[in-house]
Amino acid sequence: MLNTINYFSLSHINSIHYKKLFFIVFTQYLLRFALCIPLGANLMLSNFYFNVLVIATICITAGGLIINQSFAVSTNRNQQENQVIEKTITKKNAYYLFVILNVFGVGIGFVISNHVEQPDLFGFFIVFSALFYLYASFISNIPIFNNILISLLAIFPLLIVGIIDLLPAITPINQSHQTFVFSKILNYSFFLFFVCLIRALVYDIVFIDDNRNKNTLSICIGIKRTSYIIFFLVMVLLFTIIYYNYTVLYTNTFAVIYSLFFVLAPLLLLSVKVWESSNKNDFKFPLKLLDIVLFFSVSSLFLLLL
Repeated sequence: MLNTINYFSLSHINSIHYKKLFFIVFTQYLLRFALCIPLGANLMLSNFYFNVLVIATICITAGGLIINQSFAVSTNRNQQENQVIEKTITKKNAYYLFVILNVFGVGIGFVISNHVEQPDLFGFFIVFSALFYLYASFISNIPIFNNILISLLAIFPLLIVGIIDLLPAITPINQSHQTFVFSKILNYSFFLFFVCLIRALVYDIVFIDDNRNKNTLSICIGIKRTSYIIFFLVMVLLFTIIYYNYTVLYTNTFAVIYSLFFVLAPLLLLSVKVWESSNKNDFKFPLKLLDIVLFFSVSSLFLLLL
């Protein structure tokens, strides 16, 4: 067991995609300090307990990323990204790390749920952990469902902020305002779910040769047909953002300009590139565009502080 913990060193942090973990922390803190607090929402967690909630989320996510790459190595030893896990963390040690991190994360979830006097919310942490294992063990080989599930897991850290910190503070007096703030979190979650879903489909195309032992959509129906589905999803996202700008953000000129330049413009360019693409190399640039959209979409929360 001690050897397992020793594997979890700075030299192996890349194995759990530390950039994704930093992005989750960045998003959760923005939700609290740039959305909930500026909008005057009543919150259940003190700053200390919110930090603990972030730690719980990171532990469960890190465990999920480790176990996912461990299963990926077992099914495909040619993928360069997964070879990092194989050289640094054996499958046995990956299981140990998954259990340790999830016991710690879910345990913290139990403490927090009782702290807000909503013990039933503890179930969300269990579901979060279980879905990671189910995805890694067999759902990752089910086309479309794998992309949908990984996208849902990506927005769970956003939802957990609203579920744990916001909803338990609802009273008959503040119900309307609390619901309004929670709807903002849902809007961001809906948007990021779509972006993550599109990114997952594009990612499968870029690494199609490395995923020959997996049943991804691009392998089942081909790259070009998958690109049509991606194009359709991008169009849905574009029209949704335009509608949101027209009905909600139209009074905030700066927010509209920000949305046009940093979200709509990259998505429009993405739609053109996807439509023109026919092989995996053509999708490398769209993949980078989606990362840009993700970053600037979350960063748009800063606009509420202006």
